[in-house]
Amino acid sequence: MGKKTKIASLLYCGLMVAACALPGLLLLRPAEDTGAENRQLAAFPSFLTEDGSFNRDFGDQFQAYVSDHFGFRQQLVTANSNLRYHAFGMSAEENVIVGKNGWLYYTPTVKDYIHDPTVSDLGICNIIHNLEMMQDYAASQGAGFTVLVVPNKNTIYPAQMPSRYVQTDNANNLERLTEAVQSTDLHWCPAETALRDASASQLQYHKTDTHWNNAGALTGYRALLDTMDHPGDRYTDTPYHTENIWEGDLQKMVFPESEALDEQVVYDIGFTYQYQGRYKDSDDITINTRCSTGDGSLLMFRDSFGAAIIPYLSESFQTARYSRARPNPLFQAEGGQFNEVVLEIVERNIDWLQKEAPLHAAPEVAAPTADGTCVATLYTEQNGNWLHLYGTAELPMDTKTAPHYYVTLQLPDGERTYLAYNCYEADLLGDDTVRDNGFSLYLPAETVGTEPISVTLTVETEQTVQSCDLGTVQAE
Repeated sequence: MGKKTKIASLLYCGLMVAACALPGLLLLRPAEDTGAENRQLAAFPSFLTEDGSFNRDFGDQFQAYVSDHFGFRQQLVTANSNLRYHAFGMSAEENVIVGKNGWLYYTPTVKDYIHDPTVSDLGICNIIHNLEMMQDYAASQGAGFTVLVVPNKNTIYPAQMPSRYVQTDNANNLERLTEAVQSTDLHWCPAETALRDASASQLQYHKTDTHWNNAGALTGYRALLDTMDHPGDRYTDTPYHTENIWEGDLQKMVFPESEALDEQVVYDIGFTYQYQGRYKDSDDITINTRCSTGDGSLLMFRDSFGAAIIPYLSESFQTARYSRARPNPLFQAEGGQFNEVVLEIVERNIDWLQKEAPLHAAPEVAAPTADGTCVATLYTEQNGNWLHLYGTAELPMDTKTAPHYYVTLQLPDGERTYLAYNCYEADLLGDDTVRDNGFSLYLPAETVGTEPISVTLTVETEQTVQSCDLGTVQAE
C-alpha cells in the first residue's frame, strides 16, 4: 500500500471516529433550552441506588439520557419535524396534531373531541358528589364556590381538526358533566357557551398553542364574574390590538428551533394590582396579589389556563391567591379569609376530579346503620401535618349513583365519623386507570394521634349499607 493510500485511509478512519464521537462529546456542552418540549428530559443516572446497591437500570437510564441530550438534538428534531410537516402534513411529536390552516392541537384532547368518554356514568356522579363536598366546605368557611371548566381548543374550534378524527354521537365528559350539574345547586360557570358565542367575532385561542389567548381569558373572566355576581369591571369596550408576540407551546414542541410567533390580543388596560411576596412568573405554585380598588377576596385553584386570567381577577379583587399546588389546599379557605373560592380545570383533565381529594379536614358526620358487610382496603400516608386515609371498596354491580363513604375512628375521646371524597387516588395506588370505587379524606395528624386507633368503613349505596373493619391507623 502506498504512502498516500495509507494517509487517506487514516484520514477516513479519523473522520469516522470523529463523526461517531461528536454527539457524545457534545454531551459535555451546556444544555440547550429544552423547556419547549413540555416534558421532563431524562437526568444523568446514578451508579448506585438509595440503599447503596448497584443500579441495575443504569444502562437503560443512560440510554434515555443520551437520547435526550445528544449534540444538535434540537436542530435535528426541528429538521425532522419540518420534513414530516411540509411533506406529509404530519407531526413528528406524538403529543401534537397538525390541523388545517396552520392550526396545531394537543393529542390528549382527542378522546374528548371524538366523544369517547373516559369517565363512566358513575364517575360523573362521583365528581358531582366531590364538587358538592367542596362547595359545602367553602360555605362552612363563609365563602362562595364556583367551578370553571375551560374547554379544550378543539371543543371551541373543531373545524380546524384533521378530517381523520371522526366524532361519534356519544356525549363526552364535559357534556355529561354539564348536564348533571343542572340538577344540583353547584355554581357552574358556563364558559363553553360564552367562548362559543365570542368565537364568532374574535379569535379566543392561539392557533399554535394549547391555551386560550387574552381574548379567550377575558371571555372566561366575564362569565366567571357573572356566575359569582361580582362587581368587577368587564372591560366590555376596552380597545385592543393584535401582535405576533406569543411563543406557542405546541409550535415549540414540534419545532424546537423555530422562532415563529403566534398572534396575541393586547388590551389597553392599565392594571394597578401588585404581587405580594415572592413572584417569579405565572408558573409559580402560589401567587398572591393585592389591588386597592378591588372588592373582596379570592382563592383560586388553577392549572396553566389560569395564568392568562390572573391579571383580570387580580384587578377585580382586593386580595387574591392563585394555587397550582396538588392536592388542592382547600384548607386555606379556613377562617373566612376568602369571600370566593374558584376551581378552574381544563376539560381534558375532568377525570382528575375523582382521582385526587382536596386537602382539608374531612367533615364530621353521623354514619348510617349497616345491614351487611363490605370488602375494602385502606392505605395511609402522612402529608406534613395531615394524615391521608384512602383506599378502595367493592361496590354492588348495579351501583348507579354516588356511594357515600363514612370513615369511623375510635379516638381516645370517643367515636367520630368523617365523610370521604369519592376519589380513587390513582397516583398513590400506582394505577392510571380511572376507577369509580375509591375513597379519600384528610385529617389533622393531631386529631388522630400517635397511638394506634381502630378504623371502620361504612359504604352507603342506593341498594344497601355495608361496613367493615379496616384495622388501625396512627400519625407519626
